[in-house]
Amino acid sequence: MLTQKIEFPNFTWINYENPAESEIKSLARKYKFHPLNVADCISTNQRTKVESYPGYLFFVLLFPYYVSDTREIKSAEINAFIGKGFLITINHGELKIFNDFFTTLKNADNLPQLYPDKSPERLFYEICNKLFMYCFPMIDHLIVDCNNIEKAIFAGQERKMVSEILIIRRNITDFRKIMQVHKNVLKKAVNAFKNNPNFVIKKTDDYFESLIDFAKEIWDAMDNLKERIEAIQQTNESQISFQLSDIMRILTIISVLIFPITLISSIFGMNMVHSMPFINSIYGFWYVLGIMLVVVFIMLGIFKKKNWL
Repeated sequence: MLTQKIEFPNFTWINYENPAESEIKSLARKYKFHPLNVADCISTNQRTKVESYPGYLFFVLLFPYYVSDTREIKSAEINAFIGKGFLITINHGELKIFNDFFTTLKNADNLPQLYPDKSPERLFYEICNKLFMYCFPMIDHLIVDCNNIEKAIFAGQERKMVSEILIIRRNITDFRKIMQVHKNVLKKAVNAFKNNPNFVIKKTDDYFESLIDFAKEIWDAMDNLKERIEAIQQTNESQISFQLSDIMRILTIISVLIFPITLISSIFGMNMVHSMPFINSIYGFWYVLGIMLVVVFIMLGIFKKKNWL
């Protein structure tokens, strides 16, 4: 476990990275946190949420991060306790932007000047702001992936794009699942901050509103990406289906052309010497071959007339 602390003029930020279960329970006893919050910190959560208590607010924040080895978007969890004079965060080190922000503040020489009168909820806002801004490059990357898939589909690489489409669609679905409830959670958090006397945020303060706007913007972008990847998948499947239909049409035409030829060869291959035409002619083979060619050309003419070719 890595424990780091930053002392601000009016509060303290304590960050725990990969704490053990016993350490989380010890922290809860010291600050008198609710047992359900301890359980949330120990277990893996599936959704973002906020819970209000008389002395503090408890947050479970889920944000996406990209695993380049497996090309997956996964959720990173940050637990936060915010009360009068303290901000306590628990994370597992997946979000580099979060750790970088903490390190930047810790190493800042003019920290008292940067945060002379800031409150823990204002710092929490800046943390969330960094995390939301971190999501936009990932959305841009998904948009570029969709553009590349579209180009590849119309360049004749439909079959190669099947797995690519499934990967991008999975990532979009996982991204949406992670970010789905952020807007409502932030609205609930703003009301809790403004109605709790432990916090200095005023009724007129609206800086948290920008986070709600970010959450809406991200959700709208992911909604568009969901519709786009579904349309791309349908287009790709249509292209593949058209190719298969074209192949089946060609094979059917070949089969139909071969059938009369096979029939003629079978007839002339019967062992009926006295009644078989051309049997005594030295050009008999060529006569039969000519009949076959005539039948083939007649059928090709019929196919051409009916636009089957």
